[in-house]
Amino acid sequence: MLFKNKSVSFEIKSKYNTQKATKAKNYKLLNETSALSGQTVLAGDSITEIFNDYELFYEWSKINNCAVYNRGISGDTSNRLSERFYDNVLNILPKNIVLLIGTNDIGMGRKIEATAADIKNILEQIRKQSAETNIILQAVYPVNKKLSAEAFAMVGIRRNDTIRALNVLLKALADSYNCIWLDLTDALSDEKGNLHKDYSYDGLHLNANGFKTVAEYIIPLLK
Repeated sequence: MLFKNKSVSFEIKSKYNTQKATKAKNYKLLNETSALSGQTVLAGDSITEIFNDYELFYEWSKINNCAVYNRGISGDTSNRLSERFYDNVLNILPKNIVLLIGTNDIGMGRKIEATAADIKNILEQIRKQSAETNIILQAVYPVNKKLSAEAFAMVGIRRNDTIRALNVLLKALADSYNCIWLDLTDALSDEKGNLHKDYSYDGLHLNANGFKTVAEYIIPLLK
């Protein structure tokens, strides 16, 4: 019988439809033709993609003469980001990389050890290709499925205890690869440890108020 050997493993990856594949191709084209080296890149999934980065980093960009490029793709898992990381992020040798990835891995039921291994691969790529890059590795944000029926569906199987367990592994990676570890769990949580209702509209993604809070922590860490 085909696949009767239980040692055969199946890699869980986010599905790339035409829209998501086009985003990755567009980022590659922009990096090859238009983006400048030595800038700042935000890398991650939908939480990064919808970051109000233009407004929130505008003053910092103007003062420091440094662009902020957003390379988030909705639905990305850590292995998908690892696959596209060189073409979409690393080939312009950024001065700063702000990395947030992993919530979709949990949402798809991936083991946190597999997610950490993929993020380790990303960090190894950076240190091999651009050793001086300032890496800000963010802890995965908490969730709150109690906000609404929409939030219950959006959060799905994600649990804050699983997120905290993944973040323990990511903190160790940050230490090993000389990254700045940015854990905003307390800053974004309510008194019960869930993502605060003032910072989210669906229990998973941040609103502008949430992103403003995140940017206030990120900006002082940029070089």
